[in-house]
Amino acid sequence: MFTLRDIAATFLAQRTGHGDQIVRFALPTTVADQQTVAPSHAAPPLPNTVGGPGYRWHLSFLLLLAFGLRLVMLDRFRFHQDEALYSYWALHFLHDDPNFLKQWIDKPPLFIWLLASCFQAFGTSEASARLLNIAISTLTIPVVAAIGRQAWTANAGLVAAAAYALNPFAISYSPTAFTDPLFVLGGVSSVYAAQRCRPLWAGLCLGGAIIAKQQGVFFIPLTLAVLLAGNLGARSVATKLLRFGSGLALTILPILYWDSLRWAVAPSPWDLGIRNYGALEIVALAQWPDRVSRIAELLWYLAANQIVWVVLAVALAFALLRGRMARHTSARRTTIFALLLCGWIGAYLGLHAVASLPLWDRYFLPIAPFFAILVGGISARILAASSTRWRQVVLGFWIVLMLPGAVQASRGEIPIGSDHGAYDGLREAFVWLDNHGHAGSVLYHQALSWHLRFYLYENPHLYSVRWFASPVALADDAAKMARRSKFVIVPTWLPLRSRYPHLAARGLELIQRHRVEQFTVYELKLHSR
Repeated sequence: MFTLRDIAATFLAQRTGHGDQIVRFALPTTVADQQTVAPSHAAPPLPNTVGGPGYRWHLSFLLLLAFGLRLVMLDRFRFHQDEALYSYWALHFLHDDPNFLKQWIDKPPLFIWLLASCFQAFGTSEASARLLNIAISTLTIPVVAAIGRQAWTANAGLVAAAAYALNPFAISYSPTAFTDPLFVLGGVSSVYAAQRCRPLWAGLCLGGAIIAKQQGVFFIPLTLAVLLAGNLGARSVATKLLRFGSGLALTILPILYWDSLRWAVAPSPWDLGIRNYGALEIVALAQWPDRVSRIAELLWYLAANQIVWVVLAVALAFALLRGRMARHTSARRTTIFALLLCGWIGAYLGLHAVASLPLWDRYFLPIAPFFAILVGGISARILAASSTRWRQVVLGFWIVLMLPGAVQASRGEIPIGSDHGAYDGLREAFVWLDNHGHAGSVLYHQALSWHLRFYLYENPHLYSVRWFASPVALADDAAKMARRSKFVIVPTWLPLRSRYPHLAARGLELIQRHRVEQFTVYELKLHSR
């Protein structure tokens, strides 16, 4: 006679088609779906191979490789102007103005708070600021892998993890002090929570993305679509939305309360952001082709390699061909998930093509993790009936294929991300000034306001920093400072032209004192008689 245990084991084996495998679907299923036994003629679900310890070892290797590549540029270049500004805000928060009542910010405060914590823990430097985003970018990799594994197979998760770990776009933005990697991590985590049907966590993670950067709101449609897809019953939808809204409120409302305490003296970061960047509006039709062309140029760096793009195009065509022949339930569900990702990417790119959003390269970092997940999905469709050994070979081939672009990005040879040499020598110029200048010296500049705020924040010499618009303004102001030492710091990409007549008319001469890489330090002195 059969025991109850034998009957249960037989039933489970019939449901999965493979007694020793766990079937994962991309989208939450209804109770009716869970109770439906697949007919005997249905194709088996996508197998979940390379799981268990093998999966963990492969993922650990990818994390170590990604972390190493992201560390290469830890202190290679100086700050981009926006990085210098955010770092200055962090120092200002840490030492002087924790509520930003004097120094107004146009970004939500989460990233600035974390950056201040890094300065407090590791000291004030470019390297300590960049460690934060290196860690955030590395942490995004297992989330990408988990989404791919949940949607398709463990091997698809590993391919997705490799596509993000070695993604030139992601690597270029890891050793930076921009806000973007943090809000991308929050958005990707919210999608994973929605995929696992955890609406409260989805709301919490999405709230984290929004309070890291305003563009976090762009993840709302995708997170809700993944959360609600496959189960549109009124009661279920209401329950999920309530929990999702609760998670969102738990994250955002405390920040809104903190912000409201400042409104009597300082504007909200949201209001100031709109004031600084302008309201969103549709641009003229004549600008669309140029904007689409610019977007295409930036998307190239998702692989930064012609061979990779050709391989992906061929693989996509083959995956679509196989997808047309797949009729089983799991294939349909994963197709819905892939279509949701493609739809969101298309809408995101379309909005940037036709709306008055800046086409800065970092604004397209949110595409990178979902591009990687779709690459994992392509591999899952192609390798559905392949052996474990063949899947490992393909994973290794994909790593080798992506590695040249990843190395190129890690060396700063791709024109996206942080500064790429324009500010080289700035830090050394300040060292020279500290050694040869006097306390209270006047330091003139034309385009270094945000850098000077950061680099001189804790400088004991207490320079009097002054911005000038033209040589005429420089001569006029310097003439009023006859008794003080005066220096001018000039970058090679913004030379000081037509200066001699105006300075001479004021009895001043400009003497070159030090030159280092991209910067020259001049001293302003009275004509000797």
